Amino acid sequence: MDEPMAPYTRSVVEGFDADALLGVVRDTRFEQRLLGAGHFRACLQRLVFAEFSLDSGAYTLPIFANGSFGPGVIALAMVVSCPQPMWVNGRWIAAGQVMVFAEDSEVNARSRPGGWQWAVLLIAREALQRAALKRVGRELCLPTHGWYSRQAAPADAQALREGVAGALSAAAARAWPPGLAQAERVLGLFIDAVAACDRGPVGRAVGTGVERQRDALVRQAEYYLATQHDRPFDSRGLGQALGVGERQLERVFRDVYGHGPCHWHQLARLNLARRALLRARGGDSVTEIATRYGFAHLGRFSVAYRHVFGECPRQTLRG
Repeated sequence: MDEPMAPYTRSVVEGFDADALLGVVRDTRFEQRLLGAGHFRACLQRLVFAEFSLDSGAYTLPIFANGSFGPGVIALAMVVSCPQPMWVNGRWIAAGQVMVFAEDSEVNARSRPGGWQWAVLLIAREALQRAALKRVGRELCLPTHGWYSRQAAPADAQALREGVAGALSAAAARAWPPGLAQAERVLGLFIDAVAACDRGPVGRAVGTGVERQRDALVRQAEYYLATQHDRPFDSRGLGQALGVGERQLERVFRDVYGHGPCHWHQLARLNLARRALLRARGGDSVTEIATRYGFAHLGRFSVAYRHVFGECPRQTLRG
C-alpha cells in the first residue's frame, strides 16, 4: 500500500503584514520588513516529511529579514531565483548558491528589487549525515557553528532549483508519488548540491575580512537605529555612536540597500507604524501611532506611508 502524502500547506499574503510572515520557516520567528514600494505579494509553501521539512517563499518586493533557525536542526538553503544577488550575513548570494547553517544560526538577509524565491530544508544533523552516507558514501562537511555559502556547480544548482519547483508544484496539484519517494528525491537533491561543493576553501565559508567588517558595521547601525524609532533620523548622532564618518555610513548603506541610512530609518519606522495600525483595528488613532514613531507631520506621514504600502494609514486601520 502506498504511503500517505506528505503534509502540504500553501498560503498567500496580499499586502505587507509582518505578523503574517513570522512563521514562514517552520519553528522559526523571522522578523521581516518591507524595503520597496508597490504591491506586496508573498506565496508561502511548506512540505513536512518524517525527518525534515521544506519551506519556500516567493516575494514580489524586496524585504529585510532577521532571525535564527530553531535549535536542533541544520538548515540547507538556496535562493531559487532572484534578478540580483541577495545580502546574507555580509555576503552577496546569487541564485543557485548553496548555504548551510548550523543549529540556531542567526540570519540577517536583505533582498534587492525584483521578484525572488528562496527554499530552506530543515533537518537534524544526524539524519542528514545518515542520508548523506547512503547517497554519496560519506558525511557532509557541515559547520559546527555559524554558516557557510559556496557556489554549487551549475548542473547541481539547476537540478536543485528545478527539483524544488517541481516538488512544490506537484504537491500543490496532489500529484506526488508515495511519501518515501518524495522525501528521498527532495533530500537527495540538497545533498548532491552540498556534497559537490562542501570541501572548498575555508575562507569561502567565513567570508573575507572586508565582508565581515561591513556586515558588523551595518548591524551596529541597525541596532542603534532600532533605539531611535520614536524620532527622526539623526545622521550626526549615528556617526558618533558608531565612531564612523557619515560619508562612510552612506556608502555602506547604499552598497547594501541601494539607499542611505536616512531612508532605511524611515522605512523601519513606517513598517512599525503599519504593524501597529494592523493590530489596532479601531484602537489607537492614526495620529497616535504616527507620533509614537516620530512622525510629527501627519500629512507627510500619510504620503510616505501610501507610497510604500499602496494605501493610506486610515485604510489600514479600518481593515
